[in-house]
Amino acid sequence: MRIYFNGSFCNGKTTCKNWVSKEFGLKAIPEIARIVLAEREITTKEKLQELRSNTDLLFIVQKEILERQFREERSIKDNFSACRGIDSVSFIIEFCQPKHSREFMLSTLYKEYLDWLKKDDVLTFLIKPEKSLLSQDALRDSDWDLSVKLFGIVSTLLVTTGISYHLISDPNMSERQNNISN
Repeated sequence: MRIYFNGSFCNGKTTCKNWVSKEFGLKAIPEIARIVLAEREITTKEKLQELRSNTDLLFIVQKEILERQFREERSIKDNFSACRGIDSVSFIIEFCQPKHSREFMLSTLYKEYLDWLKKDDVLTFLIKPEKSLLSQDALRDSDWDLSVKLFGIVSTLLVTTGISYHLISDPNMSERQNNISN
């Protein structure tokens, strides 16, 4: 079984991933985006803003994140949970140029990843944004409007690509755990 938690930033995806991994004895896929950004010394909001202003470099970084995420997942094969999935594509759509989105969506990587996410052993959750959960750290946004916009992009990607999902709309962790367990 492979379990994915999708949505915008700062809405509890990692918390859910870690709980599922511990509760059900699954491997937890590390947060590849944070690893890639740290390797590139993008560790502050200022550096993140610089990256976002260079859309060509941002596209390269986002593709690297997705490539490494997929590589990590394939190396483990099954029995893992991840706090990213198709939602990584939403960052390309939102922050890169339209030509980058088109290029990525026509790529072999995207097509193979979609096939991977549609397999029978995959369980996908979409976590609805919750304003009370937004918090600021070195890299996370706390922009409510952006959070809602990214959620909309992720939701649209799930629907249009045919990836079935379960919506988690309650911010209460015990309710989330109950929803996931059921």
